[in-house]
Amino acid sequence: MEYAENIFNEVNVQIIDEIASWKDAIRVCAQPLLDNDYIVKDYIDVMINVAEELGPFFDFGKGVALPHSRPENGVKKKGVSLLKVNKPVYLLDLQEHPIEIFIVLAAEDNSTHLDILGLLADTLIDDDKVEAIKKATTKKEIINIFKKETE
Repeated sequence: MEYAENIFNEVNVQIIDEIASWKDAIRVCAQPLLDNDYIVKDYIDVMINVAEELGPFFDFGKGVALPHSRPENGVKKKGVSLLKVNKPVYLLDLQEHPIEIFIVLAAEDNSTHLDILGLLADTLIDDDKVEAIKKATTKKEIINIFKKETE
């Protein structure tokens, strides 16, 4: 898919040592999408509110969370952003949901949503690749782990 080559770049990948809360992690992760006009601010608030209402449904396992919401909640165009936190943060403050990798999805329809998930899943189902992302110290390393799936 044409989107695979540029799914992650220097702008939408962030690495930080630690963050105060899971809500802050979602906000920081989504910020590049907001800054670059992929989403509106309400989209971030809705992702957090939905998690509070429905629970940690976007915990992918392996320390990976894929926060997202419905397109009508503020998606302008498809995009993805990634935040790697070196010290895990607990999703919904639940000890059984430690998260080190947040990936915010913004899709303008269900088809795009499934396309993005498919691209991400190719990498995220591979335990070695997830561990490599967790150990990565640079944005470039993370970007290259995802790019390998498309070559």
